[in-house]
Amino acid sequence: MNEKRLDEIVLAEGVNSRATDIHIDPLLDGCSVRMRIDGRLRLWKNFNKEDGQRLLNQIKADVGIDIGSVFYPVSVRRKLKFDDRVLDLRVSLVPCVSGAKLAIRLLDTANVQQKLSTLGLGDDQSEQLERWLSDLNGMFLITGPTGSGKTSTAYALLDELVEEARHVVTIEDPVEYELDGINQIEVNLHHNLTFAKGVKTSLRMDPDCLMVGEIREPETARQAINAAVMGHVMMATMHSRDAVSSITRLRNFGLEDHQIAAALGVVVNQRLVGKLCPKCVHQRDATPLEVAFFESRSLQLPKTISDAAGCDACDDTGIQGRTGIFEVWNLNQADYQMILTGADEESIRAKLANSPHKNLLDDALVKIEAGVISANEVMRVGLSLPWNNS
Repeated sequence: MNEKRLDEIVLAEGVNSRATDIHIDPLLDGCSVRMRIDGRLRLWKNFNKEDGQRLLNQIKADVGIDIGSVFYPVSVRRKLKFDDRVLDLRVSLVPCVSGAKLAIRLLDTANVQQKLSTLGLGDDQSEQLERWLSDLNGMFLITGPTGSGKTSTAYALLDELVEEARHVVTIEDPVEYELDGINQIEVNLHHNLTFAKGVKTSLRMDPDCLMVGEIREPETARQAINAAVMGHVMMATMHSRDAVSSITRLRNFGLEDHQIAAALGVVVNQRLVGKLCPKCVHQRDATPLEVAFFESRSLQLPKTISDAAGCDACDDTGIQGRTGIFEVWNLNQADYQMILTGADEESIRAKLANSPHKNLLDDALVKIEAGVISANEVMRVGLSLPWNNS
């Protein structure tokens, strides 16, 4: 019976542990293999120099990278059959002083979340998204930092739209998951296919809905906003700290306030946080650091704070899976008027604070009191949030 190769063992560990990324980092006497599970990097194993080089060479051969590629960065995408499934791998190699660094993004279509009900939205937030899906009025903008789950939310919305027999086109960089029934275009700078050109060309294809994977420069922003103003159903993602910050980002792209007000319908801002392991979750008193965190934001300390000590079920981490915390801003006439008059972020936030609108911290507090997430998780992703509820 043949022994499993090192690369097969590493990939099996990554898949079985639900890792989204595998990092092979050079060390002075070999390499380390770390897995990103539930958003956190965990050391899996260290290899000596000989085994480390063998592992690198095997993975290179698997995905078609020249074994001698150690002096320049390389990125490839390959499908690889693993047991009874096909994995989509994004492999990046870059030379470091102490050796080659390899990163593998594991994309398993079987695990992609495509339903709104799986994202962690509250009932009122789900209703707001369902309302947009019913009316399809104005651009739907999904915002947040890298790794906050924006693509999962976008795909969940696209899944709803495809079920209604619509022609859906996406422009992505890169296409993370291939979705049946959707025409997905991948940005290719070598062939001059940019986000902006993808939008412009796609509008000639009679789309019912168009999704831009990321607005990252002025021309794409202009094309997306213009498409929304012209009446096309438009979705896009963009980096911003909170929902209101997206207005400043769009202004910085050179868009006029009347264009923004005419185009925007809903802005979602989100973060991904670890869920407490249900097997070892327990309640405890707040720590001084947690008390200071909530007091500094003029927030009432949650009535209950839960934590998880770690057990076999969660590999002693206390975390099992992830969920989203969300801010859903469904713009109304008063919001549009503030944008048209050039109101700054703080003025718009102050207006929202005096309304039923819930920001990220409001949603996080609900999940803390429900024992879904820990206060530590909120502190980890939220210390730099721009608002103060005072």
